Amino acid sequence: MSIWRFVHYFAFIAWIGGGLAAMIAGMAMNRLDRTLWGAAAEVQAAIYRHLTGPGSIIAVISGLLLTFRMYGAMSGYVGPWLGTMQAAGLLGALVTLLGAMPAASRLARLEPTGDTAAAFDRTRKRLAMTGSIGGTLALIALLAGALYRS
Repeated sequence: MSIWRFVHYFAFIAWIGGGLAAMIAGMAMNRLDRTLWGAAAEVQAAIYRHLTGPGSIIAVISGLLLTFRMYGAMSGYVGPWLGTMQAAGLLGALVTLLGAMPAASRLARLEPTGDTAAAFDRTRKRLAMTGSIGGTLALIALLAGALYRS
């Protein structure tokens, strides 16, 4: 196995694992007193900043490098799974980087109570939506990659 494939797999683990961890932290918020939601939002932002975001960036870059290397040595038909993996991975990374990460950062800066409570709730819903979309696209890419390999 090449080093780039290892990097790709490791980055995918960080991306999807971080997304799942952030989702669990968001669901745990519902069981906490609202005054503690700010701490949970900071945990989510840290997960996105250190796992999910870098994982998505590295997965896309390593995937592009693997694609270029493969297309240089390829002859014959590839099949639809590779294209599905590439498209879903790229779209998922864009949603994660342009939607979920800014929402997580903004959520960590807002207070869950007081004047910013309404903005906190809107941003929390935006994070849940963009995180779900990005995570679903990442899982589609993972599934397509698994079907391509078989």
